[in-house]
Amino acid sequence: MGDDDDIFAQFTGGGRGGAGSRNGGGNPRFRESGGGGGGRRRAPTPEVTIVEKPLALTLEELFKGAHKKMKIKRKTYDDGDGKRKVEDKVLEMDIKPGYKAGTKIKFKGVGDQEEGGTQDLHFIVQEKPHEIYKREDDNLRMYVELDLKEALTGWTRTIPTIDGKKFTLSKGGPTGPGYTETYPHQGMPNSKKPTERGDMIVEVKVKFPISLTLAQKTHLKEIL
Repeated sequence: MGDDDDIFAQFTGGGRGGAGSRNGGGNPRFRESGGGGGGRRRAPTPEVTIVEKPLALTLEELFKGAHKKMKIKRKTYDDGDGKRKVEDKVLEMDIKPGYKAGTKIKFKGVGDQEEGGTQDLHFIVQEKPHEIYKREDDNLRMYVELDLKEALTGWTRTIPTIDGKKFTLSKGGPTGPGYTETYPHQGMPNSKKPTERGDMIVEVKVKFPISLTLAQKTHLKEIL
């Protein structure tokens, strides 16, 4: 789940009323209808729609934070002749360390100009798959694969962290599948509490041979 305290980014720019204006600048397009007693009343204004777009980020960007610029195309009405036109707009946003998938970064009144005003635009954070880590809330899980010999007699691995440090992990005795080792405070930062971090969890997978010779089976029975 994403962060509950979604950002509401106010983007201001040129044009009458600014990009944050619900009317989107010039050429408001309202319909009017006749009312009782000769009066005139405006028809109900449609609600301004919200457009959602994915924002794919790497785990490293979500760990360190990042500054992003996004170029969008938006439809507006020309102030002079009222014709539809397309213009480019650049939006800038700060990605706070620790953001999760589903976090919304919101811009008010920067999308297409419609009859009821100008669309709001929400960017939804998506997390790109990582070659080493799997994120679990603020924790990071990684896997170490051992062959059967290593699992029975001992093994050593160099374990990388998301911020570039390295740990040496070793075990001399038998290691069963699913064995875990936890490194406190080596996971992802908490976006609401930047000084706090989750843990890094290293889990062991054991690769068993798909076949054994009769001699190997006999030998294993003798020593186990």
